[in-house]
Amino acid sequence: MKIKQNINHLIQNYGIQLLNYMSDCEREEKALLSVFDKVDDQIIKASLELLKQNNLINIRTEEIMPPNIYYHLTKDGELILQMIYKFESLNFE
Repeated sequence: MKIKQNINHLIQNYGIQLLNYMSDCEREEKALLSVFDKVDDQIIKASLELLKQNNLINIRTEEIMPPNIYYHLTKDGELILQMIYKFESLNFE
């Protein structure tokens, strides 16, 4: 039951989509926000913070003005994403 709740939370808060978008490389915050341009920026930023709190992504900041913020998957984030891909490939029919 806990797994189902956590997966649903990831789905509802764009977590899975964000992890998928970062699956192949580090992404700048501006790029992430532009991909989800139909969603309020604050919702995406809150989702990124939630992923960070759960150790699924890391943040790198370039100290220029204004600072550039980059996100990339942690090993845990990569593992979760691989498990999601595996579930997608299963055939339950």
